[in-house]
Order: sequence, then structure tokens, then C-alpha cells
Amino acid sequence: MSGGNPLMAAKLAVFACAIMLGAGVTAVASGQDGPVFETGIAAANIAWAKSKAAETTLIDIAAAGFDSVRIGLKNPVTASYRALEQAKDAGLDVLVTIPLIDGAVAVDGASPRPRTENFFAAYGLSQIDLDRYRLRLEDLLAFVDFHQIPLIGLELGNELNWSGYNGDLPLLTRGAIIATDGDWHAADRTRFEAGLDRYRAVIDITREVLARYPNMTGVKLVSAGLADINSGFIRGRGATYVAPDLVYRAFEARQILRQVDVVGIHLYEPLRMANALSARAVMIDAQLDDCGSTGFAARPCWITEFGAALPQQDCAPDDARRISLMQPLLKYLAVPANAARVPLGFYYDWNDDAGFALVRCGRPTELTKILPRDNDGTDNNLGTP
Repeated sequence: MSGGNPLMAAKLAVFACAIMLGAGVTAVASGQDGPVFETGIAAANIAWAKSKAAETTLIDIAAAGFDSVRIGLKNPVTASYRALEQAKDAGLDVLVTIPLIDGAVAVDGASPRPRTENFFAAYGLSQIDLDRYRLRLEDLLAFVDFHQIPLIGLELGNELNWSGYNGDLPLLTRGAIIATDGDWHAADRTRFEAGLDRYRAVIDITREVLARYPNMTGVKLVSAGLADINSGFIRGRGATYVAPDLVYRAFEARQILRQVDVVGIHLYEPLRMANALSARAVMIDAQLDDCGSTGFAARPCWITEFGAALPQQDCAPDDARRISLMQPLLKYLAVPANAARVPLGFYYDWNDDAGFALVRCGRPTELTKILPRDNDGTDNNLGTP
């Protein structure tokens, strides 16, 4: 998962006809050398898999031609560290996502938002103990340094703009969409913004600790990918959701984007079957337009999660529906100027989520073959028509 400025893995190469005509996706070639977008795989929960299963998954990802994975730092950390070593052994670069709401870095004695039918228990960002965070980060980087893990980025937190991953945002019977400043309840806003103040401090600590490791100068700090969820889902689950635009404005007030190297993006809504083709293209433009521009402090973006779901039981070997859904995004990323601003993305996921997985009924579908990368695991360079 991950990359550099604009990304370690954003290689200059003959640009792709990356998308195969035989798979039903229009091929786009630049006709010149230039930046290309590459796909990694989001395997956030792989530390919770049994050791042999995790090893097999990472080997399979590498064998399919992907160069990077996104792995979450989960408890127990020994299992997470094992997964990092397995990724290294498989030849994969790693973006590590550091959760901030699972209690591992919470203030001693703090209580999480309780578990419900729809949500796991979650602490709020306002409950982060900065000293505990520092110790957890120091332990992680010491491990990475000693074992020479090919770390390319640290994503700090995950989807902090909704109740699912931020206990500072309340659960409500009918849910709440915070799309304007006027939509806030004062107490909720105060708590959320206190959490963002802690989040800025987390970024500062991370940069300070990273600076102790000269061999990690290429590791990128990545802001948390924000949730990209439709209002119907939010209201149906009884969650609170803060529109990304409001969060980015709050980030700017704290100069957060100026302190990171890369802006994390989660992109799901443009890849839903419920949205028309024309609407998907417009949504993609809107969500990625600020990447590399003044709106994001000239920072590039990594799409730290993107994907499309199918009914869980579908084998879908040709994966025609999802390939069609991906077309606008792949066309967008096939433009070298866009790839320079958005050089890397992580497809969610390989084989863990039955709806989103690329591996269905025991084998990768055709969608796997068309996700842009250097080769498709058969030594076929996808950048060559």
C-alpha cells in the first residue's frame, strides 16, 4: 500500500494501455513516457488471519503482480509484526495504517463508545493518550528498522469522519449527515474538533520519531483516508457522518495537510451500481480534483481504499459488472497528469471481505487482471499494448 512523493512506486515508464480490451474495458495509452498509476492491495486485517493463511495470501498477491499491500497495526502487535515480515518475504512494500480508536493508545481509564448491533466499541480521537501513541510508534519503527521491513508509508488513522471509526461522533436513531457548519450540535462539534487537535499532535509526534531513522527518509506520512459513504447507509445505521469537505477545512485550520506528505483518499461511492455512469465520472473528478493542487497543499493523493461489491455468493469469474463500474476510474487514472497527482491506490480487498474480494470461489476474477500495475503475475507488462 503506499508510495512516495508523489510515490516511491510511481515509476516513470511507457504509459499503459493498461486496461485490456478483451476484458471489456477501453484501453487508454498516452503514447509517451510519463507517470503511471499502480494498484496495491488493502489487506488491513491480515494480522488476524492464521499465520499460514496470511502467508499464502501475501504470496498470492505478489504472484498476481502487485507490489504493495496496506496492513493495519492490530492487536496483538506480535501478529501484526509477523504479517509485516511475511509481506517482506513475499517481496511486497508495505503501507502501515495505525488505528487510533481501538484502545491501544487511549487515555488510561477512558471508556469507549459501547459496542452495538452495527458497530464495534470505539474510542474517540479526543481520548488519544499522546505518550501511549509515541511508545506504540517507537516500538513499531524499531521493529521495522531492525527487520528491514520495506515500509513506504504510515497512514495515521482511518475514516475519522464517521461514527464507525471515531467514537467522538455519536450514534443516533436516525443518523446525522454533517454537510454544513449549521448541521452540528455544538457539543458534538467541540468534541470532534478536540479530537482533530489530538490528531495534529499525532502527526507531529510521528514526524519527530521518524526523523530518528535516516534510512526511513522515504517513508511518507499519509493522512487518514476519509469515509466515502452514502447518506442512506449512514441514516440506516444510525451513524454520524461529517462530509469530507468540512474535514479538509478543519485540517487546513490546523495545517494538517501541510504536515503530511500524502493525502489519503477512500473512494467507494463512484463505484456503486446505484450510480449512473455519468454520475460516477463526475464524482471521481470531484473527489480527486484537489490532489496535487493548492486545495490539498500541493500534496499528492493515495487512494488507500477503493473497491466495488458484489453479492457475497457470486463467483463472477468474468467480473463484467465490476469491470464496467471501474471503467471511469481507470480511464481517469490512465491519464499521466492524473497519475502524477494520484500515483497509487489499494484495492479492497483480496480474499477477506466476501462482497469486495477479488478472489471469488477460490480464484481471482478477471477484474484482478486489469488493475494497473507493472505486470499481471505472468510477466506480461501491462504498460505495453
